[in-house]
Order: sequence, then structure tokens, then C-alpha cells
Amino acid sequence: MFRNPQSALPALAAVPAAEPEADAASRRVRRHAGIAALLFLPALVAAKVFLLSTEEGTRCLMTGRCRPFPGVFFLVLLAAVVASYVVVWAAPRRFRKGALTVQLALEALAVLTVLAYP
Repeated sequence: MFRNPQSALPALAAVPAAEPEADAASRRVRRHAGIAALLFLPALVAAKVFLLSTEEGTRCLMTGRCRPFPGVFFLVLLAAVVASYVVVWAAPRRFRKGALTVQLALEALAVLTVLAYP
């Protein structure tokens, strides 16, 4: 019926230590990159719907006389967005904030490209 006081030590050693601040910041940057990636497609759709609700967009849709959309540029832009997302997840810690900034800037440029061409 006697308890060994040494048997409680391994249970205390199994408690995880507090997470370092650098890991928390890294996780936060990755989470922001994921949220931005998830909201990218709805932002493109919303931009297109907004554009088609304008007078010029409706006229373009009804008559079919629109300026040609720069498809190759847009595909290169999408590839760059995907590459920057991968860099956020795979790069060393010191490059992640910069890659997130580049990802957000490229996503904004893609949305503005959709808004510029009805």
C-alpha cells in the first residue's frame, strides 16, 4: 500500500513545455496563408459578379463585344499565387512573412485583373 514517490516523476515529465514564440508566429503566418487561399476563389467570383452587375459588364455580357481577357497572364498569376502559398508552408521561418505578403499581393492583383476585364 506504500506509494513510490518516484513513480509520479515520469507523469510530470510528459507534460509538454510551453510553445516557443517563434513557433506560434510561424503557425499564425501559416494559418493566415490558409485563410487567404480559402477566400481567394470566393473573392474572384464576387469580383466577377460585381463587374457583371455594372452597366459596362452587362453590355459586354449581352452583346458579346468585350475586351479579350489576358488568359496567359492570369494563369501565370495563379501559378505564382500557388507557388507563394507553397513557400509559406515549406520555406524556412525567416521567409514565411515575406512569402505571405507576396501571396496576398498576388491575390489582390488577380482580383484586380478580373475587375479590369468584363
